[in-house]
Amino acid sequence: MRNFVILLFASLVFIINGYSQKFNSSINKDSLLQVALKGLPEAKKSEFLKMYNEGNEQSKEFLLFMLSLPRSSKRELISNIDSNFEKIILLKTSYLKLIPKDYIVSIEFNPAQKIISTEESIDLKIQHISNTQRDFKQEWKLGYNSNKLTQMIKPLGWTSETLKTIKKLLSDANCISIENGKITTIGFARSGMGKYSFKLFNKDLTNKQIKKYNDDCMYIFYKKNIVLEYGAGAVGSLCFPD
Repeated sequence: MRNFVILLFASLVFIINGYSQKFNSSINKDSLLQVALKGLPEAKKSEFLKMYNEGNEQSKEFLLFMLSLPRSSKRELISNIDSNFEKIILLKTSYLKLIPKDYIVSIEFNPAQKIISTEESIDLKIQHISNTQRDFKQEWKLGYNSNKLTQMIKPLGWTSETLKTIKKLLSDANCISIENGKITTIGFARSGMGKYSFKLFNKDLTNKQIKKYNDDCMYIFYKKNIVLEYGAGAVGSLCFPD
């Protein structure tokens, strides 16, 4: 219980400091509160309601936003890997063909958020590695038709059609992000402030690699060339919560 309160408080401090999005005024907060409470264990509802009732309007809006974030689990991550494995492999091979030599590109497609009235957006990280330097660019929540996005993808030879192709490949595999490299990392789903992902190695893991990527915290060796991964985000446990 105490950990739950600390997590909410830490999240509240972090987000309010940088919380620039406006809460959607058309949403009925009381109705949203009742829906949000249904997803909480009984033991945590009273603590949440206490924080909610004692908070100002900004903190109430934030708490509603936090409890309305998508939720996932390790079980759902594994289920998706098993049920969509062929589509995941197609995603990996197709994506690698789109990446120019000496580039590492991470891309995530963010859905629209009705609660804080934000449109769909893209998180993009591009690394260009040469013998003399490493050029690094990273932007969050880029608009689909923004000039900044257009300029960032230009060196890759990408267009809006390329982005549509990647988005469809991810959607078909029921995933949200992908990053190439020596190991391909594919994001399955956001969960609160965290994110469930998995790593695809080019070959089955050796015993040494299994030891490294099976720490029962951020990494869990699943099978063959697949490692499960959990990223906590800004706040929360650094390890798999489940």
